[in-house]
Amino acid sequence: MTPTSCVELPNGYRDSARILMSVRAILLGAALALPVLWLNVGFYTTRFAEDNRIVCFIKKYPALQMRFENIFLTDQDEKALDRLSDEERRVVIEYCKYRLGIATELNTQDELNACKTM
Repeated sequence: MTPTSCVELPNGYRDSARILMSVRAILLGAALALPVLWLNVGFYTTRFAEDNRIVCFIKKYPALQMRFENIFLTDQDEKALDRLSDEERRVVIEYCKYRLGIATELNTQDELNACKTM
């Protein structure tokens, strides 16, 4: 008896096996690319009255968070540092770090302005 690895398959089966191998390779590539994209790509939505857009960007540091907020891109008046709530301050700190690569604690108005101007 011959071993099964030496058995000759008909052409139809060989083509099916090649297609299956190609599909597996594509799925494996997608499975490996998805975590890399998740860690390195982020987005935020502008909040203008007439023109809201989704802006995608490459993060400066890998993070599980994908959605960010840019509180500066709105129709509202700009807030001074002393008028930011704790939540808004946290949002600005995350945006500055991952979108702009600026590590800050927002202690001064100059640090806030550095995040606004970029």
